[in-house]
Amino acid sequence: MIETQDITAVILCGGKGSRFGPFEKPLARFTTNGRSCAMVDHVIATLPEGLPRLISANRHLDDYATRGQIICDVALPGTEGPLLGIYSAMLAARRSWILVCPGDMPLLARDWHQPLLESVADLDTPRVLHDGERLQSLLCLIPTRLRENLHRYLKGGGKSVHLWHRQANALQVVVSGSVKDFTNINTQDALEDLSDPQL
Repeated sequence: MIETQDITAVILCGGKGSRFGPFEKPLARFTTNGRSCAMVDHVIATLPEGLPRLISANRHLDDYATRGQIICDVALPGTEGPLLGIYSAMLAARRSWILVCPGDMPLLARDWHQPLLESVADLDTPRVLHDGERLQSLLCLIPTRLRENLHRYLKGGGKSVHLWHRQANALQVVVSGSVKDFTNINTQDALEDLSDPQL
C-alpha cells in the first residue's frame, strides 16, 4: 500500500470551462441532501486527511488560495490542458507520489482513492481508476519520478491523458459502485440537474 506520508494531493482547477459560461466551474455551488458547497470543496473533503494540497489553477487565485497552495501552469509553448497542470504540480510536489483529481466532480465518493493506494502492483507503477465502463483518466496516483517522461510527451505534442497513461504503463484499477459517482460537470444545466430542487 502507498502510504499517505508519501503523497501530495493535486486538484485540477485550471481548465477554461468554456461550456460553463462566465463562472469559474469548480467554484460553482451545488446542493445535495440540504447541504450547499462549491464543487471543489466537495472534492477536497474526499481526500485523505493531512495531505499537502496543491491546486492547479490559472484564474481566481485568491479564491483557490484559501483552499491550498496554488500551482499555475508552467510556460510550455503550444501546450495546455490537464496534463500541463499535472506536470506543473509534479515540479512543485515534495513527496514521491501525487494523487490527482478534478475539481468538478460533485458526487465523488469519500473513499474513491483507496483502490489506488491499496492496489497490488510494482511500487513505481502509476495507477488510474476505471469505473467499469470507462477509464477515469484524471483520477490517478502517479509517481513524481515520471515528471521528465511527461515533459517529453508534452514537448512532443502529446495531449491525450489516456494515451500518456498507456505509454507510462499505468495500472488500470477497476472499481465497483455507482458510475454516477464519477460524473464530471461541464455546464450549469448539468449542475442544476444534480442539485436538490429549489423549494
